[in-house]
Amino acid sequence: MSEKMAVTAVAGSSAALLELSHVGKIYGGKGVITTALDDVSLTVHKGEFVAIMGPSGSGKSTLLNCVSTIDSATSGTITLGGRDITRLRRAELANFRRDELGFIFQDSNLLDTLTGFENIALALTLKGEHPHQIEQSVNELARVLGVEEVLQKYPQQMSGGQRQRVAAARAIVGNPKLILADEPTGALDSKSSAVLLEVLESMNTRMGATILMVTHDAFAASYSTRTVFVRDGRLFNDLSRGDTPRKEYYQRIMEVMAFLGGDLDAR
Repeated sequence: MSEKMAVTAVAGSSAALLELSHVGKIYGGKGVITTALDDVSLTVHKGEFVAIMGPSGSGKSTLLNCVSTIDSATSGTITLGGRDITRLRRAELANFRRDELGFIFQDSNLLDTLTGFENIALALTLKGEHPHQIEQSVNELARVLGVEEVLQKYPQQMSGGQRQRVAAARAIVGNPKLILADEPTGALDSKSSAVLLEVLESMNTRMGATILMVTHDAFAASYSTRTVFVRDGRLFNDLSRGDTPRKEYYQRIMEVMAFLGGDLDAR
């Protein structure tokens, strides 16, 4: 496999939702500098489910953090829905994250003092939605994502897989422009991982959610519509699934992983 592998064009003509243009991120100073991202340009179209893969230290988590505005790019621009988020003022960031983004973390990050229903409803409550509309939205989504049975339970009463599905429901209930998933299957067993990935796939195909997911796991990436590989802070390769069966897509991901090396996981 050549190191200069061709980048696969994104199928279809859907509008660009997220655009990174010549993004760089540098940490440190006074002669000790680490380049985490180096001239990264990437476009994610509306309705895509994009997996970001790469060895530890490759820059994939930094990329996600810059998109989420948890971290700020040193150079370049990041636009979401045509809005340059690198220019947002500090006072605007909280509203941007609340209204435009949904988050799924490795450890779910549910609030222990709230029930499953209350955790999912929180985003709508903060937006000031009418209680009747909140109840309807949460119940409908819980049915679709298979978490109806835990709506009245607290996180400590749920399994790891149930907590992550509740977190997925919380991420999408506010209809964000983009869902960011950071190693969402990292703390789950194989069975729970497969269930969560089917939920994410359903969110993408049935609900039209646009998802950007960082993962070490080729099995997780095989549920995406596209996988982008990062190495040493730069984009290395870009695979689109198209009509390829998931098993064959998984094998293609594995081929790139074998060339990349590093601490990437397979099943």
